[in-house]
Amino acid sequence: MKTIFFASVALAALAAVPASAQPDGEGRIAAPQTRAAVQAQVQARFAKADSNSDGFVTQDEVRARAEARLDERREQRFEQLDSNHDGMISRAEFDAPRAARGGEGGERRAMRGERRGKRFAHRGGGGAMGAGFGGRAFAAMDMDRDGRVALDEAQRAALQRFDRVDSNRDGTITLEERQAARAAWQERREERQGD
Repeated sequence: MKTIFFASVALAALAAVPASAQPDGEGRIAAPQTRAAVQAQVQARFAKADSNSDGFVTQDEVRARAEARLDERREQRFEQLDSNHDGMISRAEFDAPRAARGGEGGERRAMRGERRGKRFAHRGGGGAMGAGFGGRAFAAMDMDRDGRVALDEAQRAALQRFDRVDSNRDGTITLEERQAARAAWQERREERQGD
């Protein structure tokens, strides 16, 4: 079960890697990613997640950060909709974005929501190659099961996932390795669902 989970976390992380060089077959651009880049990502995200700078990330810190980001997004969306800046959103202001897009229909909206849901689920709640701390990723990184994640635990978990995807062991994950890992994960998932 742990293997399946770690594989899914690794693949979820691969979907969130920064873009630059090659198309991945789904319209996204996927740049090769090195072990050093993964370590730097984990360290940077760890520093942001460790809000009290005690050297550990806890579930409370993860939740507080997620809530703060959600509040910020809600505030930004409110400001976008409140075109006259009166602190209230009228029906006309609420309907204006849809009208500007040509009256997006229910089917298109449902498809967009489905895509977003798949992306979120595929990423395991968010985060690049082991750099996210939400959901099951936290439990996977908390190797000593003390309810908190130290930087070395986060680095170790991320590099283990990296090594599973880096099939030729050259220290770089390519588009082809991502696609092969994603296909293998999908195949295992379909086998489990068939049982």
